[in-house]
Amino acid sequence: MGVLELIQQKAFLGKEFLTWLWFRAERDGQVEIPKRKPVTIEILGPILLDAQYGDARQSVLKGESPATSPEAHTALLEGKKLRRARLKWSREDAEWIFTLDGESFAVSGLSVPNPGRLPFEESMTMRLSWIREFEEALGELFEVFLGLRLDEKEWVPEVRAIQGWVESK
Repeated sequence: MGVLELIQQKAFLGKEFLTWLWFRAERDGQVEIPKRKPVTIEILGPILLDAQYGDARQSVLKGESPATSPEAHTALLEGKKLRRARLKWSREDAEWIFTLDGESFAVSGLSVPNPGRLPFEESMTMRLSWIREFEEALGELFEVFLGLRLDEKEWVPEVRAIQGWVESK
């Protein structure tokens, strides 16, 4: 089996990860990352929901808060998962805004916290530090998800909670 086929087989994990983040963002408001301060997550628009079946396999939702729209609820009820979303992560006084594609795990449009009025070298050092922090936190958050996803005893109740969230939206 080639690398491309292997990637395509595992692409569902990224969509499950994004959908799980959406669930956690609405249920808890934040997600715990080991050895880091909790990250508050907000789903911004646009969002792309995707299913492997049916006539309308994709739904693109835009606007003020597409994640809380009736159309998003309907898409989740139809079994669609979040494939791409613009997200806002924040902790204390820092905020990152970015788009994450669940299939490729590609990050685009990353906006890091503004370092304020500092000399150029200090400003660049801080921005690079925030990019590195973001990259590490995203990887660690995905590890948290995978730990949960690969542990059947933990994942089954999480799926029930997600299903309850979808039904009550």
